[in-house]
Parts: sequence; structure tokens; C-alpha cells
Amino acid sequence: MTINYMNRVNASACLLFSLIAATNSFASVKDSIINTENRTAVIEAENYSAQHNADTRRWIVFNSHSNNAHGLADSDKLHLEGASNNAYIELLPDTRTNHYEPLAHDVNFSATPGKLAVLTYPVYFEAPGKYFVWARAFSSGSEDNGLHVGINNTWPLSSQRLQLCEGKNKWTWSSNQRRKDNHCGTPNTIWLDIPESGVHNITISMREDGFELDKIILTKDPNYKPEGIGPNETRRQPSPLPSKETFVGIEEYSLILEATQNFESAGDIPFYKDHRNSALGIDARETQYRNVWATSKLEVPEKMWGKKAIASQNFKNVILVTLGEIDGESSYRVLLNGNEIGSFTNNETTTDYQENYFNLGSLTLKPSDIITVQAKAVTNAKIPENGGTAYARGRWRGLVFQK
Repeated sequence: MTINYMNRVNASACLLFSLIAATNSFASVKDSIINTENRTAVIEAENYSAQHNADTRRWIVFNSHSNNAHGLADSDKLHLEGASNNAYIELLPDTRTNHYEPLAHDVNFSATPGKLAVLTYPVYFEAPGKYFVWARAFSSGSEDNGLHVGINNTWPLSSQRLQLCEGKNKWTWSSNQRRKDNHCGTPNTIWLDIPESGVHNITISMREDGFELDKIILTKDPNYKPEGIGPNETRRQPSPLPSKETFVGIEEYSLILEATQNFESAGDIPFYKDHRNSALGIDARETQYRNVWATSKLEVPEKMWGKKAIASQNFKNVILVTLGEIDGESSYRVLLNGNEIGSFTNNETTTDYQENYFNLGSLTLKPSDIITVQAKAVTNAKIPENGGTAYARGRWRGLVFQK
């Protein structure tokens, strides 16, 4: 049976697919992680991975798309101006903004860390040890400036009660721990002990509602003091995944028989292995190899590329993958046990080595069947070379089997 029609991917579509694949790392924030750089980890507060115990009070993300009329109890407007990454989080509803409003334990105030509105931030630490914690916060009252910090579902005494006193009504950095003898605390008194290198869950939880948080820094440097919006978030994005370089237009397959790995040259006109282009080709520099069929063959093995010997395999479609060349439109034939099952000719192209896809239709294979692929080196007389014209080398890449 001779098949005269073709099913090929349009050149522009191929190019578009390649460009998309090359620039798309298929990575989102969920595929990345905060890590330490120069012994310091920087976290944008809005980039938490999870929130729990959030039925009574909840951290709300505010950004450029947010509206002041959010409908929750709050004593002030949004504070996006000066916020890092133009976003921050706030604990709402806020029902206690000063000493005169009622204090409700485990509602608008929580002395126990980890009880209300817990956020989790996975961080990869390259080195264990003591890390000082800094928080960039916005406080406009006397009862919206307390926070708890923890690690791995524990809440060490050294990281409870982070307090912000100075710098009211503006974004301000604090690493102070509230104490009975000093409610405002002193710098670098909030810290965590990282027990070993690796990923640890840094957590924060509510102490006072209305707390507004922009950024968190953990650093081993006891003399470090952030300024302004602080350094950029130390988030490591994974490297782009490698894009397909061969069989790029094949979206599904059960088996691929690559020309250079599975087929052997046979007959008087040989193929050579073009490893650079992952294809078999004909050395058209030899004039006797031009305009005649070169032949390659494969004998179907007993196990038919599986784990057990089987009598036969049925495929709904088989695709011959060839490479277009600017200097000629090579012809191809595919035979099964000496009977032709498809013949094709590459279309003219302006892009060298672009894949072409030719459908052979359904096929049944049995052990010891002989699959033969033939090609011709031809010229279209358009590309000058050595006093004559260049020849396309009948390159082909493989057979794709679909069930």
C-alpha cells in the first residue's frame, strides 16, 4: 500500500513550540523555595506556603488589586506605599486598636504562640546555628505591634513576642523581644536556633490582631540591621527544564525506534550516523550515492522491546520522522517484510533539519519482521556548492509507534 498524503507540523508552528518550550521553565512559586544567601534568608510575608488556625483571625494579603473597602473590621486604610513588592499581609479583623477597647484572649490577643493565624514559610538553610529575626511591620496604634515566631511547629522562648514600638505610622524594622521589664525590648533579641542544614518551616502566629507584616529576615550576622525595604527575597527558582530537541512535534507515543540506535545500514548505498543531528544520512559527496536508494533495516526482536516474548503488537499509527533540508527534497520509502507500506517526499523548506512527520497508518508487527527505511540524496539545484549544487542527504530520525 502506498500512502501519498502527509501529516506534518507547519514550520511556523514548530518554531513557535520551540520558542515557548525554550523560555518556559514550567515553574511557579510552589516549585521554588527560600534559601540563605550570605548566611541570610529574606522572605516576602505574602509568600507563605500555608495558613491554619485561621477561623477567628486571618492573615489577609493586600496588594495593588486590593480595595480599602474590604469589609473587615480595621482602624486604618491600606499601607501599600513603601511596601516591598507592593504587597503585605495584615491580621484581620482588628477589634482592639488601643488599651480602652476590650481585650479578648484567643480572639483579638493571643499570649500563646501557635494558637491563632499560623503561617508557614519553608526555608532551606545551608548552615545550622543561631539566626536573628527581623520583621518589617507597620503599626498605627498601641495594640497592633506584637507577633510570635517559631520553627518546625515549635515556639522557642527566644522567638516569642516580637515587639514593634518605634517608627509608628511607617514601615519599620524590628528584632526586639517584649519583656516584663522592657515592653519595647532591645534589638537582636528575637532569634531561632536552626538545628541542622536543610529545609525548616519558619512559622509566625498572632499575638495582637491588626499586625501588618511586609518582610521577614533571618540572619546569622548579629550586627546586621536592615534599612529601607531591605534586600530582595532570597527565593531560588529551579532551573528551566530541558526542552525536547528531537521528535519535538510528537505528543504521544508507545515506542520510538531511533534511526541511529536501532537501524543498520544495508546494501550498496550506505547510511552514515549523523550524531550532530541525531539522524541517519547519505554521504552525498560520493557521486555514486546520489539519486539512488540507501537502505537501512531492523529485525523485530522476540520480546518486541518489552519484558516478555509476545506473538504480535498492534499499533494504531506509525509516523516516519524525517529532516527537511534547504538543498533538496529527499524521498523516502518504508517497507515491511519487503512490501512497501508508505512513500513520501519532503516539502521544500527554508529551515535546515526541521522535522517532518509522515503517517504510515495502522500496523501489526511480529517477531522477526523486517522493517526497512530507504531514502535518496537529491538536489533542488538552488544551493551552489563546489562548482555544482548541494545535495540533501536524505536524513531521517526515526519511527514513532502509537497505540
